[in-house]
Amino acid sequence: MKAKDIITTAWKQSGLSQQDFAKEIKKSQPMLSKYMSGSASPPADIIILCMNKCGLQLKHEISASELANRILVELADNAFSETRSAINQILNSIAQQNDTIARN
Repeated sequence: MKAKDIITTAWKQSGLSQQDFAKEIKKSQPMLSKYMSGSASPPADIIILCMNKCGLQLKHEISASELANRILVELADNAFSETRSAINQILNSIAQQNDTIARN
């Protein structure tokens, strides 16, 4: 399911107006509209919030190679440099936690 579909589903299930739903997810109504049309990519926290609101869960595990390939394909454009940096920071944090656990 695409991000725009997740957000649209969460909005429809909420029964709220776009204006009220946008307030609930702490975004403007014009930005919500952009997310739902696919003209803007929502940040991960908004996708996760909307998934939680409409009860969606990830349906399958993804292998490390599948994830790496998806990052290569989906985030190759320079417009996604901040997203790649965020993913890198997350991975660094996980690696540090793993190092700490291994030392104990």
